[in-house]
Amino acid sequence: MMRSGLWLLLLAVLAGCSGVPTKPKAAPHAVVATGQGWWYAAFQFQWPKSEKWPAWHRDIQVAYRIIEPVLEAHREEITLWRVHRRAGRDRRGHRFSFIFYASPVAASQIYADIEANPHLVAWRQAGWIQKVHFDDVTRVSRPHIEDTSDPGWPLIIQQTWPAFIMGVSEMWLDLVTRLGDEYVSDEDEEASYLKVNQALDQLWRGNARHAFLHHLNAIYAYQPFLTRY
Repeated sequence: MMRSGLWLLLLAVLAGCSGVPTKPKAAPHAVVATGQGWWYAAFQFQWPKSEKWPAWHRDIQVAYRIIEPVLEAHREEITLWRVHRRAGRDRRGHRFSFIFYASPVAASQIYADIEANPHLVAWRQAGWIQKVHFDDVTRVSRPHIEDTSDPGWPLIIQQTWPAFIMGVSEMWLDLVTRLGDEYVSDEDEEASYLKVNQALDQLWRGNARHAFLHHLNAIYAYQPFLTRY
């Protein structure tokens, strides 16, 4: 009995060593890269040619329902982040981006969370989110802090600007979240976000000169500067 038991044990060990291993379940985004870098999650919205202005409240919808939750879930994995809003009659059109500095593993998890968000699924089906762009997480193509700054700036500005714009984005997202908590209603979601957008515009219009621009100027000792839009 003992010899038989030993043979069974030996067979089990050999089977475990020589058998074909079970293939692990594939991650939403395969990751082989290491280190940290910048990653984009970019949402491109419908902007009909018949409409003069883009639907700016779409940015707010994505920020409130998608970016704020994913940011809160992954803050410890993100070194720097910001949002970017743009609209032009070109290939990229009206686009809202969440840009963050993290590891490829964190980027993969963040992308998976965004893709699984039920609001994103619904808005894609509705057609007003036309494209969602994620970077390739199998390689780190923007490893340096300055890699997403304007290359026309002095290098020292490129390297320090991400911290500045993260603070700006943090305040903007906090305003969006507070206003969203006040105004957003599932019964009339479209009208709700238009109200949030209007309230945000009013806060900027009435307070930008002092709360934003004056205090930024004060940090640099009220020195004159060149400006254009």
